Amino acid sequence: MDFSRLGELEIEAIKELGNIGAGHAATSLSQMIGKTIEMSVPEVKIVEISKIHEVVDAERVVAGVITGLNDLENGEAGYLYIVFPEETTKKIANIILDGNEEMLESALMEIGNILSSSFCSATAEMLGVMLIPTPPNFAMDYSIAILDALLSQMASKGDHILIFNTELRDEDKSVKIEIMLLPSENFMKYIAKLVRMVE
Repeated sequence: MDFSRLGELEIEAIKELGNIGAGHAATSLSQMIGKTIEMSVPEVKIVEISKIHEVVDAERVVAGVITGLNDLENGEAGYLYIVFPEETTKKIANIILDGNEEMLESALMEIGNILSSSFCSATAEMLGVMLIPTPPNFAMDYSIAILDALLSQMASKGDHILIFNTELRDEDKSVKIEIMLLPSENFMKYIAKLVRMVE
């Protein structure tokens, strides 16, 4: 399947996967901190791995939370890489921690953990595929360096990376983060199945 030629309906189907995961994550975050948090995915991009350097700013330093994805049937499914641009981390602290930056890394890890678990639940809900997330890892580096390191560790890469541009907000503040799915070859078959459901 040529993912670079998907139509609007197919893109919407993939976006819905992100929105279901974001909805689950918002509910869990709201319960954890005792106030209403909303999350949505207004945009999804599908980028060829060979062109990822054209999309990701090589000079941007980010806080990244990385979670491995394991498919119970087929083994490694890829990685979920959650990107918090350095300039947005204070906003995250204000929304989640009421400004307490001392706990920021722990908070980002917990957000990453909730997002990855919610993404796995959304995948099971839409495709009937059981994904298990590994414990998250934290990295502060140039975004492209983290991406290159992850791609080098994957035994079986798909040809594309899916980028879910995500908004996290409370009553009066919002912050944009990116959720990048680096799928294995097997997991790309599931994405193709999702796309065919709306063709």
